[in-house]
Amino acid sequence: MVRIRLQDSKTAALFLCIFTAIPIVRLYGQDHPQVAPPSKSDTFSIADNGKKFRVQYREVAETNFQIAGVDLTAKEEVLDQAARILGKVETVATGDASTFLERACYRSTQENDNTRLIFVRGEVSPYFVLSSESSAWQWRTSCKRSSRISRSLTTTSGLHLGQTQEQLIAILGLPTMHSRNVHNGQDDMVYALETKKKMSSRELTPYLQDELKQYPNLNQKTWIENNGYYSLWVSIHAKFINDSLTNLKILWSETY
Repeated sequence: MVRIRLQDSKTAALFLCIFTAIPIVRLYGQDHPQVAPPSKSDTFSIADNGKKFRVQYREVAETNFQIAGVDLTAKEEVLDQAARILGKVETVATGDASTFLERACYRSTQENDNTRLIFVRGEVSPYFVLSSESSAWQWRTSCKRSSRISRSLTTTSGLHLGQTQEQLIAILGLPTMHSRNVHNGQDDMVYALETKKKMSSRELTPYLQDELKQYPNLNQKTWIENNGYYSLWVSIHAKFINDSLTNLKILWSETY
């Protein structure tokens, strides 16, 4: 399970890496912007490239992070899950340290079906890409054919290629950002989400023990009240062409 420090600026940079901050626009046939309204609980973060983006304080169901039997929230590394369930593949790795990313690609065995499912792990956050666009995988290593990958593939929550914007909103709620290119019929919907979660006793114990080594007289009750939480970061980018989902990227990260 991935653990990162909220204070690390690279957290925001990688959190932003699967989408670009985009302006609010209107949906097809709608009279008002279809984005989540500003809230007092919203926060703002700045990536290394200097771009500022809004973050909603809420969470979505864990079923949005489960696809083809692989679960981004599981303790087992995402590429290890994919290899066990979908078969071993030659992976592609780039960067190092905090910028390290390793990718594995799977695609449909069906003729005329361009569906690809890409899993990515790194030092910060795991994510997956479900896409019908050949440009989703730009590496020389070929994608492994799998009978479990097809146009009908869905997340456990019901997200799938070909669905409309309204169908996606019914599952995820209103997005944080939304842009539209009127020339090519492209819509981009972005969800930038964060919520604070209480640590379990098992998760909290190692941190508390470290503090007690340095401060034997520590007031444990007060320390737990102030530090017994972690942040859950979620980033979702959905791309639509003519109101049909063609590319979906979902990132999940625990920040301690």
